[in-house]
Amino acid sequence: MARLICGPPETNWQPGAPRVSSQLPPELTNDIGLYPPSKVPGTPRCVHDKHRASTASPCSDYPILHNMSPPASTKVDLLIVGAGPAGLALANWFRGSNIKVLIVDKKPGPTPRGQAEGLKSTTNEIFDSYGIGPQVTAESWRLEEIACWGPRKDGGEGIVREQVIPDRVAELGKPRETMLQQSRVEHHMLHNILSHDNIEIRYSTAPISVDVDTSCVHEADTFPVSVSLEKVTTNTNTTIGDTTNGTNYHATNGHHINGQNGHQPDEHDAPSDKISAKYIVGCDGARSWLRKQLDVSMEGDLTDSVFGVVDMVPKSNFPDIRRVCYLRAASGTILLVPRSNKEVRMYIPVESGTALPDPKDLTFGRVMDAARKIIAPYTMEVGSVSWWSAYRVRQRVGNHFSRLNERAFLVGDAVHTHSPKAGQGMNTSIQDAYNLGWKLRLTLKGKVRSSGARQDLLRTYESERRPVALDLIAFDKGFLKLFAAPSAQFDTEILQALKFTTGLSIRYPPSCAVQLPKGIEQLGPSLLKADLVPGKRLPDFRVVYQADGVPTWMHKRLSATGQFRVMIFAGDISDSTASKRLHDVGKYLGESKSLKHVVMPQSEQEPLVEVLVVHCAERDLVDLLALPEVYRPWSDESGYDFWRVFADVESVHDGHGRAYERLEIDRQVGCTVVVRPDGYIGAVLEVDDVEGVERYFEGMNVS
Repeated sequence: MARLICGPPETNWQPGAPRVSSQLPPELTNDIGLYPPSKVPGTPRCVHDKHRASTASPCSDYPILHNMSPPASTKVDLLIVGAGPAGLALANWFRGSNIKVLIVDKKPGPTPRGQAEGLKSTTNEIFDSYGIGPQVTAESWRLEEIACWGPRKDGGEGIVREQVIPDRVAELGKPRETMLQQSRVEHHMLHNILSHDNIEIRYSTAPISVDVDTSCVHEADTFPVSVSLEKVTTNTNTTIGDTTNGTNYHATNGHHINGQNGHQPDEHDAPSDKISAKYIVGCDGARSWLRKQLDVSMEGDLTDSVFGVVDMVPKSNFPDIRRVCYLRAASGTILLVPRSNKEVRMYIPVESGTALPDPKDLTFGRVMDAARKIIAPYTMEVGSVSWWSAYRVRQRVGNHFSRLNERAFLVGDAVHTHSPKAGQGMNTSIQDAYNLGWKLRLTLKGKVRSSGARQDLLRTYESERRPVALDLIAFDKGFLKLFAAPSAQFDTEILQALKFTTGLSIRYPPSCAVQLPKGIEQLGPSLLKADLVPGKRLPDFRVVYQADGVPTWMHKRLSATGQFRVMIFAGDISDSTASKRLHDVGKYLGESKSLKHVVMPQSEQEPLVEVLVVHCAERDLVDLLALPEVYRPWSDESGYDFWRVFADVESVHDGHGRAYERLEIDRQVGCTVVVRPDGYIGAVLEVDDVEGVERYFEGMNVS
């Protein structure tokens, strides 16, 4: 069980935050974490009280060790600064490994309420790979439609509905986005690592110094990063009184940082702890302490905006209150998003320009007055408020994502910030962490053979994710212009915007991890479509298992174990030519001197590469056990692996996934796709190009 060290009880818990039992019966734990709190016998129901905050510690929801003193000196493989969505997403890559991870956060415990919200399909696929997809989906609110409102065309006062469009990208074949608040996202990711004793979390703990010994950064087994940690007390809550409708609202109004290092030491704190680490990653938010220590500057637009964000139960006659809405008026544009429990979230522009008041000086009443001005002639009264905050948006990107010979990294808000209107903040942070995590895991497990190859791989974090952040900032600036002055091409433009925010435009550049076909030096511009192209994410698709006909989405099958997948789209293998070709490829992969040791299980250990087959023959014409062993390897512990061969055929209950058609694969020709551990495509090859597979892993220099 992971160690979870929290601060003392403070008034941080917000009404409505769920309670879970501190001691879970053993039958409710499994390999990938813990079951949802709703499944735990005896778990108290959520109690909503809008007038009173509990004095319980935010860590009282979790199995904790309150009085354990950490050792004065510790060696860890990876030190993560920040236990928000980015930090916890990164830590989830190391479940079930022997890699020692320490997470520290100056907060007294997990986020109790509010903060970011909104999960795109790619992020939900990441949760599937971590094994928490079903829990997250069960709590999330699906978004189906977008309503656009604007000023009256006759010059009258107020706003009118202009159109309603589906919140859908057809290529995905599934919901594009859902809503779940950050505190619950953190809850599921945190519970997923608590059952793994190689990961430790310390709250109320902040770094106060960092030093990197550059003389040994090229040596794999050294600990060049030295960090001093200190126990801290942080005041994160403010109670704001507002007499609207005679109600006092308890709210978290941002995170106020005291002191140069972003924390306020307690006069009774123990001496600082010394941590030696191989790598350090800053996931510590927009006011990142580590970013300052690494001398990384933020570059971008100097024009800031101030927003209020409110989670509330509205009492309103606005007809589209349960749709996603963009409400455009002369004073600004509100983004309104429905949530569960009758709530909505509203992002409300309060001020804009270069001379701005401090967001902490804004009152709830002022934020709601701005909302009512935009939504007129409709009314907007407050039933209850679970959380609200005000903050200043800065559209900026760090000039570096990694430093010190790739021993120090910055992730998420620590290295890029933007407005919330496109719903990308938490998603991009989690996806940054997902990109970096598998590279660190591969490196720390000693799978990359040389120092140069390790550095080449880790450098791809910046070369892949910094352009994504820059593109997002550029998109963010133009996004609201779609609604400010809709053109005749609005339907096409909004669909392109929906595709962009889903990640269909992302294509990583060529590198050791993204290899172009032999003889091709560069590809054309990335298309906003789900296509099989090196550097783009493998489009999700539905197939059935050959062994039992059970349908699955492919990304649910691609667990975050650090494994590559060689995915062979073999075509109709009931045809003798296609069948022979598949057998020849399987025999070569299983016997090749350079590949056998990475594709076949060794001493019950998972191989570095899984070989998967997706065919389009009728299942009853295929004998699974007659296929080469690499497609259904044997384990003395668990027998044959029946979960590597799939068929693109009709399922009993869910219909036909038509994977070949969706991916534009010729059923007679097929292809082979090398899929990286993060679900992005490393190479696209001809179906029998086994030498191309060898070239890919030789280029990665892995073993």
